[in-house]
Amino acid sequence: MTNPSELLTSLIGSLDLDDYEDISTGTVTLLNPSTQAPTTSTITLASREHQSRKQIDMARTRKLRSAFNQTGKMPVSDPVDDIADETDYLVASTLGWNLTQGGKQLAFSADAARKLYSDPKKQWVRAQVLAAINKTELFISSSAKS
Repeated sequence: MTNPSELLTSLIGSLDLDDYEDISTGTVTLLNPSTQAPTTSTITLASREHQSRKQIDMARTRKLRSAFNQTGKMPVSDPVDDIADETDYLVASTLGWNLTQGGKQLAFSADAARKLYSDPKKQWVRAQVLAAINKTELFISSSAKS
């Protein structure tokens, strides 16, 4: 394979791998659910490599492998259990926030995160956080945007 021409190289920016690196946290800016406009409300999330998320991912993988090894089939879980597991994952992945509720600053804690993500009237928050957790660019320096 030949090297790209000098003209092509000058027209297309090259990628220096050292310009980017994974980071352990990312911040998602919540969007107004009616207008989709960015707000000042933010949630800090753990990356896939952060210990809090990694522990849950590894435990989930071990559980699935164990069940498969015992039965030879992929286990089928109850949807209620899936929602509970997803909530646990969201809580473990949330490291902090800048949120207000009822005009007051909402203090962050794991219990407060669980309450927020379980609130049937705040599923729009849950959906935005779920989408953000899987955005690779959120957890890369120099390109971490929400």
